[in-house]
Amino acid sequence: MSNTNECVVWTRPPHVMEKKGKTGQPIILRANYYEIKSTPDWALCMYHVTFTPDEDRTHMKKLLLRQHVSTLGNYIFDGNQLYVAHKLSHDPLELASKRPDDQTPYTVKIRFIKEVPPSDTQFLQIFSILLRRCYEHLGLTQVGRHYYNSKEEVQNHKYRVAIWPGHVSSIRQHEHSILMVTDAIHKFLRLDTVYEILRGIRNTKPDSFKYLAGKQLLGMIIMTRYNQRTYRIDDIAWNLTAVSKFSCQGQDITYMDYYQRTYQVAIKDPHQPLLMSKPKKRDLRRGQGNIYLIPELCVATGLSDEMRTDYNLMRDFAAWTRMAPDKRVTTLSKFNTRLFENAQVKAELQQWGLEFSQTLCQVRGRVLPSEVVTQGSHTFTYKNSDADWAREIKDVPMNVGLTLTNWLLVFPARLKQEADDFLSGVRRVSRSLGMVVVQPKIECLPHDSAQDYVRTVARYGGVQIIVCILPNNRLDRYAAIKKHASVVMAIPTQMVLARSLQNKPRLMSIIAKIAIQMNCKLGGEVWNVQIPFQNTMVVGYDAYHDSGRRGASWGAVVASFNKNLTRYYGQVSRHSNQEELTANFCASIQNALCHYAEVNGRLPERVLVYRDGVGEGQLQYVKDIEIAAIKACFEANNYSPRFSFLVVSKRINTRLFAQGVNTGTPINPPPGTVCDDVITLPERYDFYLVSQRVIQGTVTPTSYNIIEDLNSNLDADRHQRLAYKLTYLYYNWMGPVRVPAPCLYAHKLAYITGQAIHDVPHRNLSDKLWYL
Repeated sequence: MSNTNECVVWTRPPHVMEKKGKTGQPIILRANYYEIKSTPDWALCMYHVTFTPDEDRTHMKKLLLRQHVSTLGNYIFDGNQLYVAHKLSHDPLELASKRPDDQTPYTVKIRFIKEVPPSDTQFLQIFSILLRRCYEHLGLTQVGRHYYNSKEEVQNHKYRVAIWPGHVSSIRQHEHSILMVTDAIHKFLRLDTVYEILRGIRNTKPDSFKYLAGKQLLGMIIMTRYNQRTYRIDDIAWNLTAVSKFSCQGQDITYMDYYQRTYQVAIKDPHQPLLMSKPKKRDLRRGQGNIYLIPELCVATGLSDEMRTDYNLMRDFAAWTRMAPDKRVTTLSKFNTRLFENAQVKAELQQWGLEFSQTLCQVRGRVLPSEVVTQGSHTFTYKNSDADWAREIKDVPMNVGLTLTNWLLVFPARLKQEADDFLSGVRRVSRSLGMVVVQPKIECLPHDSAQDYVRTVARYGGVQIIVCILPNNRLDRYAAIKKHASVVMAIPTQMVLARSLQNKPRLMSIIAKIAIQMNCKLGGEVWNVQIPFQNTMVVGYDAYHDSGRRGASWGAVVASFNKNLTRYYGQVSRHSNQEELTANFCASIQNALCHYAEVNGRLPERVLVYRDGVGEGQLQYVKDIEIAAIKACFEANNYSPRFSFLVVSKRINTRLFAQGVNTGTPINPPPGTVCDDVITLPERYDFYLVSQRVIQGTVTPTSYNIIEDLNSNLDADRHQRLAYKLTYLYYNWMGPVRVPAPCLYAHKLAYITGQAIHDVPHRNLSDKLWYL
C-alpha cells in the first residue's frame, strides 16, 4: 500500500496548455486503475494523538485507541493522526487505556488540529488510510508499505524461499478523476533465518567468519516474523548478545526476557550476536535510537545476487514474477471482487460515503509509427511482430566499421579450442560487418587466476582492445581485469565467457554480437534512425550504489556529440549525498559541452537531459536544485540553449493492456504505444511509452515527466516521438529498449563502476562506449 503524497509537487511548466500528442494509430487500452465513483461531501476533523508512556508500535496504538470507539464513533487512525466526522466533546480530550497483554495503563491525549474539506488533497491520504483498513478486513499482512496474503504462502524448499502474493495500491487525483492504481506483487522470504545464515558461514569459513558475515549481511533487508516489520541491517553488534541488557520503561531487561514478555517468543541461543538497524529520519525525530534485533527471529527478504544469477531458480520463479497480461487482469479482477464484496469492507466504505468502480479504467492511446533504421546502405522498418531486427541486419556492414590492427587475445590453455573458434569466427563475421580484423597478439595462460590475467595484459600498453576469454563469470577476476585496463591502461576490454563459445548452434550469431560490441567500444557506429534536429545534445544520467563502499554511489552522465546521437561522451563520479551528486552532475554537463564544442566547433543549440533514478520524493529537489544548477552553468558560459529536462521512471505500478484481435483477451500493447491522458497527472507534463516488446510476462510502460522545457519549441508530440527514437539507439540490443539509449548507457557506466572497478576510469576512454 503506497501513501499519496502529502504535498503535490507541481512540475508542469507554466506555458504548457496541451500535453496530448497526435501522431500514430489510435488504440483502446485498459489500465490497472479503478475510478472512485463517489466521495464524501462533508469535512473531516483532524486530531493529533499522543500516548503516555511512549508507544512506537502502530498496531499497539490502534489497540489502545480502539478501546474508546463508543466515545470516538466512526474514525480513521494511522498511528499519529485521527480523523472523525464530527468535533469531539473536549479539546484536548484525555482517555485512559490498558495494554491488552499485560494491562499496563496508558494515557491517550487527543488534540484538535484542523478541519479537512473534501477539496483538500489531504482527503486522498484519508482514502489511502481507509483502503489499508479494508485490506486488514481481508486479513492481509502489512510488510513495509504493501499488503500480502501470508495465508497463501507458497514454500519452495528446493531454494529455501517462501513466496507471499500481495497487492500494491495508491490513490491520487489523475487527469479527470480520482483513481486507484493497483497491481499484483510478490514478496520473497528466505526460509532460513539470519541465525542459520550466520551458522552456515561459521561452519564453512571459521577463520574469516566476521568478515564474510558482514559482507553478506550488511545492507540486507530482513523481516521479523513476530510482527512482520522490515529493517535494514546496518551493522552486527558482536559485543552484544541475547542476554545483554538494555533500558526498557525505566528498568534494565535482557533481550531474551523482552522478546518473551512482549511477543511470547523463546530465544534458543543466548549467545548469538545482535543485528543493528539505524532508525529512519522520522524515527530519529521521535528520539528513536539504534534498533537491535535477534538473528534467530529474522528472515532475509528478496533474492540475493547469487540467487538472481541462478538460471534455474529464476526460471522456476518466473511463473510468479512474469505474469502474462490475461492472468494479471484475472488476478486483479478476482482481488477487486474479493475486496469490494467483503461485508466489512462494504460497511466501512458505506460509512464514509465511498464507492469504487469494479472495472479496469479504459484509456485511449496511440501507436507511433515504427522508425526507419539505417545500417550501412541497408534501410528497413522494425516490425512489431518481431522481438528484434537481428535478421534484417545480418551480414550488413555497420555505419562505421573500424580496423583492428593491434589487439590482444588472452585465454587459459584449457580454453584453446574456444579461443581458436572465436578467432576464426571473428575473421569470418568481420568482413560482412564492414570491419577489418588482423591477427591479434596471443597470450595463452597456464592458469586462470585474476593475477595471471592482470600481469599478462599489463605488458601490452598501446593495443586497441584486449579480449579475454574467461572460464566462468567470477566477479573478482572480471573486476580485476576491467579495473586495471580501464583505470590504469585506458584500453577497452571485451570479456567472453567460455560457455558462450561452446554453444555451437548459435556460435556465429554470438560472435557477430561480440564483434559489434568490440567495434562500438573502439568508437564505431552500427545503425542510426532519422533525427529531425540539428546541433542537438542528448544527455542521460543514472546512478548505482557502490557495492564495496557503504553510503557511496556512482553517478554517470553520458552526452551525445554527433548529429545522429550515436556517439557519447561518458563520465562517472562518486558521491555520498545529493549536494555532491548535483555538483558532479553539473560539472559533467560542463565537460560534455566542452567536448561537443571541440568536436563540432560550436556548442549545441538544444540540450535534452533524460534523468533516470529519481524517486517520487526527490522531484522537488531535482526541480529546485539540479535544474537551477544546470541553468547557472549555462549562464556562467553566457550560453542560452533550448533546454528540456525529463525524468524517466521505470519502477512504476502502471500497467497497460491491449485487446487481442481475434480472442479479445488482454495482451501486451505493441512497441510505440503512447498514453498521455486519463491516467496521467494534472500537475505534470507527462506521458507513458511502451517502447520495448515483451514476450514473457506483462510489459511495464516507462513514465516520462517533462519538468523543464525552456524555449524548446517541442510540443508533446515531438517529445514523445524523440523519446521513442532514442530507444532504438542502444547498440547492445537489436530492437527498441525500455528507456532512451543515453539513460541505458549511463546505467551501464554507473553499474560497471559501482559493481566492479570502484574507481574513475581513465579520461582517454570518455568518448568510447568501453562499458557496453
